[in-house]
Amino acid sequence: MRQAAGNHNIRWRFGSWWNGLAYEGTLTSLHAAEVAIIKLSQPARAWTQIDAVLALAGPLCQRDPRLALVEELKRKDWPGDERVPWAVAALLEAAYAVQEERAVRSRNFRNRLIRAGSVLTLLLVVTVTVAWHSAGAIPVCTSGCPDREEPGLREVGLVMLLGMLGAATHVAGRLQKMGGSWNPYNLPFYQELIKLPIGALTAVIGLLLVDTEWLPMTEAPDSWHDVMASAVVFGLAQIALTRSIDQRAEKILASDPDPEEAKQLEKVPDPDNRAQGTSEFTV
Repeated sequence: MRQAAGNHNIRWRFGSWWNGLAYEGTLTSLHAAEVAIIKLSQPARAWTQIDAVLALAGPLCQRDPRLALVEELKRKDWPGDERVPWAVAALLEAAYAVQEERAVRSRNFRNRLIRAGSVLTLLLVVTVTVAWHSAGAIPVCTSGCPDREEPGLREVGLVMLLGMLGAATHVAGRLQKMGGSWNPYNLPFYQELIKLPIGALTAVIGLLLVDTEWLPMTEAPDSWHDVMASAVVFGLAQIALTRSIDQRAEKILASDPDPEEAKQLEKVPDPDNRAQGTSEFTV
């Protein structure tokens, strides 16, 4: 019984980590409680929250009717207006809906990175297995191979390791510049981690393509020392392949969405349509 309960707990924890059930469920509940408190408050008390709610509503479209109503109430400067509680609550709910949507996008992107990293790791295992069973099948070196004519597991494995080293050099430089982040899913870690297997594969592929039509400006290494140096350089060259990953992650990690993402967030479903009993929020 205890073992079964323990296995169930592990499965639940993994599912919650993967699907964001615990964090996103807690976040949604807290947001709903804050909205309900403001909605049930007296107008004068809800009025004190207008500035804070307007700051949170920055990512919303400026044409949003809930934002327009709250701004109009603030301009009139009438804390006793009976519309203040539900208007501020409606705007806060919309702002929180955008925050929740950004959290979902962050989790989805992290999960895609994990899936891609798993596939790349599997490719590394397959490559190493081929090199182990069939020497010379992956010619990462020709005349520069040490003590043998055909490269095998040792040579291919070392090239991969050096490719990871080149990628890690880039990762270390980025980690020094990386500051704190609001992200709850540790996205920066997975963003940088995926570069290691990519660096290993670019090292192998780069050495396979040297002195070919694909890389006509390069020459095949003449010595094993040159092979190792080339592996590090090709591992570092993964920067070109992971630039789009970095750009996407930076948009998600930004404290405020950029104009392009803000335009996409305008399509977030109206929270009034997602909850029961909030029809009076419609402006």
